[in-house]
Amino acid sequence: MHITAGPGISRAFILGAGLGTRLRPLTSVLPKPLIPFFHEPLVLHSMRRCYDCGIREFIINTHHLAEAWDRVFPDRSWNGCPVHFSHEAVLLDSGGGVRKIKPWASAEEPLLVMNGDMAATFDLYRLLEDHLRNRPAVTLALRTAGDKRNVGFDPSSGLVTDMRHALGRDPGSRQFTGAYCMEPEVFSHIPPHGAVSIIPVFLDYIRQGRLRGVPADDGLWMDMGTPESYIQAHLDFPSPASRIHPDAEVPPGASVDAASVIGPRAVVEEGCRLRECIVWPGVRVPAGTRAERRIFHLSL
Repeated sequence: MHITAGPGISRAFILGAGLGTRLRPLTSVLPKPLIPFFHEPLVLHSMRRCYDCGIREFIINTHHLAEAWDRVFPDRSWNGCPVHFSHEAVLLDSGGGVRKIKPWASAEEPLLVMNGDMAATFDLYRLLEDHLRNRPAVTLALRTAGDKRNVGFDPSSGLVTDMRHALGRDPGSRQFTGAYCMEPEVFSHIPPHGAVSIIPVFLDYIRQGRLRGVPADDGLWMDMGTPESYIQAHLDFPSPASRIHPDAEVPPGASVDAASVIGPRAVVEEGCRLRECIVWPGVRVPAGTRAERRIFHLSL
């Protein structure tokens, strides 16, 4: 655990407005960052990591099923930290979303930006520390493994050289994790209206030699984009609590393997045989169900 002292980075913007279409039907019930991950909303996994790095204020953008956020943060706070919501009636994309939260950001202090659907254990503090030491316009957390390695990176200089081969310099050997630090000046470089991507802004900074990358190969990282990857994350990541919640009901006549995750108030009825399954909080699994790598989730 790392705790920062003195001036640093105290605010984080968590991207929560995406539709999560590849994760349906789970995201027909909840926004992607609010689906359960080891018994609690996935977004809390990222917020806890931020808090351990000294973040004390959060901004989250919303769109799809926005009312669900009110149930998780009814008093607009978490762990003593203010939580602000930036609602997008029309999706503004990765750049427009950042532009809209400027009123909550600091005019002097860098901002941490993270995808709300990320599950990770890599050293987030290293990203913040490198950015504060070098103060480029933007610093990205990058991994050498992944199925979207389209970021060019020069380890000798620490500079990002290309993204998506848009500059024709480097087809890429790193994957962007969805976590980055940005200086306040970035707000003024985002087009002032409409839905816009942040990538053209990043490309401009690459041309200027002012966009750095930080290796984030330690620990785990997963973007839970599909039901299969959601299940796999529960198998790969260490559980912060008992996989079978103390408030779950699993009778002696039911069999649940050690890899399954059974949420609070969930009921697994007699005769069930579950292997590598996830049962959401409050969901009942009917008697005699036999399932492998299945998600038992709430329905509309």
